Amino acid sequence: MDVQTGSPPSTAFFHHGPGGQPRTGPMQNLTRYLCAAMYLDKGMCDAVLKEYVYESHRAVVPSHGYDLEPVIRHARQARRMRIVRDALLVVIWAGLLVFAPMLAIPYFALCAYGTVLVRIPWRQLSGWRRLGLAVLAPWPLFWLLGMASLGFATAFFLPAGFLTTGGTLGNAGLGLAMVLLIVLPLSMGIPTVALGHFALVLRRLARDLQPGAHGPGPDPGGGRFANALGHVRASQDGNVTLYAGDNPFIGAGHPRSPDATVWSVVLELDRKASGPLGKPNPLGKQDPPGEAGDVPDVDPVVMHERIRAKLHEMRGEQRSGGNGERPLPRNERINGLVTGWHVTARGRCMQRPRPVDDVIGAPYTGHPLIDPSGRVPFSVASEAAIEAVVRHPQSGIRCFQHVTIGAQGQAVITPDGGVVAPAEEHDAAMSAFIHLAVEGRMLYGQFAATVLPPVRPAFKIVDELPAWDGAKLLWKAFVLGYPSLFVAPLLAPSRLAGALWRILRETFAAEIAPDPATELVHDYGARISVRELAADADLQDFVQDLDVDKYTRLIERRVNEALLDYLGDECGIDVSAYRTQAGVILNEGVIMTGGTVHGQVAAGRRVQQRQSGTGRTGGTGGAGRINP
Repeated sequence: MDVQTGSPPSTAFFHHGPGGQPRTGPMQNLTRYLCAAMYLDKGMCDAVLKEYVYESHRAVVPSHGYDLEPVIRHARQARRMRIVRDALLVVIWAGLLVFAPMLAIPYFALCAYGTVLVRIPWRQLSGWRRLGLAVLAPWPLFWLLGMASLGFATAFFLPAGFLTTGGTLGNAGLGLAMVLLIVLPLSMGIPTVALGHFALVLRRLARDLQPGAHGPGPDPGGGRFANALGHVRASQDGNVTLYAGDNPFIGAGHPRSPDATVWSVVLELDRKASGPLGKPNPLGKQDPPGEAGDVPDVDPVVMHERIRAKLHEMRGEQRSGGNGERPLPRNERINGLVTGWHVTARGRCMQRPRPVDDVIGAPYTGHPLIDPSGRVPFSVASEAAIEAVVRHPQSGIRCFQHVTIGAQGQAVITPDGGVVAPAEEHDAAMSAFIHLAVEGRMLYGQFAATVLPPVRPAFKIVDELPAWDGAKLLWKAFVLGYPSLFVAPLLAPSRLAGALWRILRETFAAEIAPDPATELVHDYGARISVRELAADADLQDFVQDLDVDKYTRLIERRVNEALLDYLGDECGIDVSAYRTQAGVILNEGVIMTGGTVHGQVAAGRRVQQRQSGTGRTGGTGGAGRINP
């Protein structure tokens, strides 16, 4: 056997994507929603910029159903707009402290009081607590308004000297002019800037992210941003994922979530079926050993091919039937079903010189998934690499067949061509991952179905904005953005300082960071997925629950049938044990044989299993909260 070793790793097995120019066509709906999230959720915007711009050696999660480049472009634009807003508010606060300090202090306290009120989770409180807060809340407000009024009056009288001995009408006029030209504009400037920023955000969303808007988005500038976008274009359509956390399916949902379905089966491959190639023996007896011939080798790559063919039959192009192959009727096709490969590995990569394994002592330097010249992870695995990984399941690189049910819906059409209803996109995203391992003449099959809830409703405002005229846009800016009347002025100094410090810190860290290729161990793993950060807390209605359950069961059934047909009919293996396990899985949802289980056990779909001390971090913000 010839073994290819050496440094750098061979690019014949893993390489970068084609990259190319930015996509300029109409943006997908999911792309528009994620771009809107950059303006409406500050925490998500900061996380995106840190991960994809300043952590230039991180892996990029494959972007299924959306384009990541416009999201990064809009994140940069959203951050610049926030910095300008906060800088203007800081200048106004400084002006008030200079010209009307007795007004600035109660005004600032009023913003703090309003921030507390808008941050209280009123809907989660009991009736008595809500009533008590409603009774007590106005009293501090009356006091703060009185102090602000006194401060405003002081700003008028004291600078003019109207109350001092010798005050004249001219001094009163000077005080009035000072109030009208300086103090009043400064006082009104705070709410004007806070709401004006949100109105400008809505206007930009309506103009740049309306349905049918074209990419790729605002000008990215040069230098670091241009390099980051080039890396994203070459990586986001790949089939390789390096992950930094505990989820090898990052970007598709977590397998430990309540909506996920995970099961596995085990089958001994040395048991021959009755008769040749699994055909029943006429006498109903098992053939003696050796009579039916040796059981052929089981190839996991071929099993994956059989599963893929079985799944593609549901897409409708062709299917097997009693009269040969014929296409499915259009209304029976699952148009959005897509299959592919998901090659995954831990992001913490060993790069020190080491032998290939205990048998092959040839030296190996670097990591097969890391490009030593660019110090960035490869994003595409070749067919040869995938087949080799599938046949070697004990390696640190795992390969799953990835099945997705995309957002593409189906129109309702009568037999004579009449359109009853147009196609609509599915909000929830469902994925299935199939892993097959042949070890020690045993087959281990694992199935994991993950679910991503829909994007938060607040980010879908871009579908409504084009219908709003100027007056309605201003009114909606006030209705939706009234918390910013208090929060933005109060936090402007800290937000401005934090944003500038974050830029300096991350830029400095990126500049002085050591070359990852020179480190013995380096973490290249992806830490976030934009789609997961923007996902709602849960599925939004029972119909989505039914859809997830429906497609999970359809895929489960096809996977099990394909494996049973291959193992029983083609390989002549006794699959009776597999049929028993599959029946329990499909009908009850879980099968456990032997061993000892410590801790909690949950069976069935949509059953929540919780254990203290464990948890998972989700996206930023609430389901409907806007944090500009």
